Amino acid sequence: MASSWRVSIFNSRLFWLVALALVAAPFVAEFNARLTVSRQLVEEEARLKREIEAEQNRAAFLQSYEQYVESDAYVEWWARVSARMVKPGEIAVVPQTPADSTRPIVSAGSGQASRDYASEWWAVFFAGLP
Repeated sequence: MASSWRVSIFNSRLFWLVALALVAAPFVAEFNARLTVSRQLVEEEARLKREIEAEQNRAAFLQSYEQYVESDAYVEWWARVSARMVKPGEIAVVPQTPADSTRPIVSAGSGQASRDYASEWWAVFFAGLP
């Protein structure tokens, strides 16, 4: 009787389906892992292509900027704006404040700007200046 039971189990479709599922499960898992890696590689490739395009655009900009910097137009701009030079025959005008000025000259590094912000906040919250 035990041998007939074993024979009927091996002839059963359910047994073969379970056996097939057990054998196929590792293959399906490996296939899924490879698909995931493949998707990640495609995304990485697209990201790298975008980075390459951005760097190529940056390189083109730098090359055109280098050409501009080597031009006479840039040299003249630099001389007039940064170095405050003038051409022969031109007169340089440098504005100066009078020595007896009552308003003090405040440099950008002093604490005057923070006091102005504090006054503004005080006015916002308390509807008046301190």
